[in-house]
Amino acid sequence: MNNSVDQVVKDLRYSMNNNLLVNLTQQNTTVFYTGVVVALDAAGAILITYDDYGLANGLVYVVYGDIDDIDFQSEDLTKMEGRIRMSRQLKLNGTKQEVMKLNSKNDLLTQILGNSFVDQQAIMVVTQDGNSVEGFINSLSDFEFSLSVIDKFDNENVTHKTIIKPLVRSVEFLGTELKLLTDSKSVLFAKHIDPQVVDGQLAIEANLYSAMETGRRIVMIPNIHSDLFFIGQIRAVNSDSVIFSLVDMMGRFGGYELIKIDEIDKLVIKSDYLRLINHFVSINSANGVFVQPVLNNDRSFDATVNLFAATIEMAIKFQRVVRIKMNDGQSYLGFPVKYERGQVTVQIVDKAKLFVVNNQLINLNDIDEIAFGYLDSYLIEQQIG
Repeated sequence: MNNSVDQVVKDLRYSMNNNLLVNLTQQNTTVFYTGVVVALDAAGAILITYDDYGLANGLVYVVYGDIDDIDFQSEDLTKMEGRIRMSRQLKLNGTKQEVMKLNSKNDLLTQILGNSFVDQQAIMVVTQDGNSVEGFINSLSDFEFSLSVIDKFDNENVTHKTIIKPLVRSVEFLGTELKLLTDSKSVLFAKHIDPQVVDGQLAIEANLYSAMETGRRIVMIPNIHSDLFFIGQIRAVNSDSVIFSLVDMMGRFGGYELIKIDEIDKLVIKSDYLRLINHFVSINSANGVFVQPVLNNDRSFDATVNLFAATIEMAIKFQRVVRIKMNDGQSYLGFPVKYERGQVTVQIVDKAKLFVVNNQLINLNDIDEIAFGYLDSYLIEQQIG
């Protein structure tokens, strides 16, 4: 859909006046924001936004010409409204929205950039060519601004970019990760760490045992979908499998990941990004928000047993949702309900519509990974239950 600017403004004003949750889709991208409009001017709008858990995630400014569609009613919005209510009822960390003081003298973009410059807050900017950059404003004029652009994965890759204000499509600010980046500026500009990578089965096994003894976090890169890496501490390891206690990209507890060792491509023991995530963890721990109150990051596991069978049996006993990845790449999300003679019956969950679709019978030996005890699985359990 490609609405006229007049219709876009009308829809945005309707959301603002009625405090309605919307999905806002940008042009030429799959990116969309879920939130409520809080301010409008002649060029664009500001929305307070929510993440997939229904938690507050800062604000975004979007120019009218970049908005493709505004959705007021959908299954996704109904699910999100439920999650926002639930996150507040459960008193999850991160339900409080950021507030930005605005005036009528200056346009919204000027105020956002000005506040970010004065307070040295990290922002993410998307320009008309579709490029996005994160960084800190180091100079600002009426027509343009200059960013020190950060690279979370390589501290040597800091660059400087001048952006003309009329070319801005959107600006994210005061979001969860952006606030952590603001508080981690010294780490982002610290001396580069050459990545220390471990590969080969024997070396990987040795480093898994070593990491468990020391308690240090490491990066685990799986064979399949190597771009979907994990960061965490080792909670149990034996000759064929390992359980990680994960942290997410915000430095918060992210549940557990059980994986066969021969499905691990490599480990990263040291890197700029690992140092940054450890700093995020320190900030969150100091602020008492590392673990959501409904999760348990202090579980212990018996490495002398079959960890896959034990994890499935525990999920059956406590009626827990798990995410299973098979050795053929197929993934399932659902409730394990029966385990006998090496076969697991799983009630498959439709994550979008939040109901059980059907039962799936799978062989335990064909499972490569099981994710469990993470926030999304808990919320699914609550919404279905």
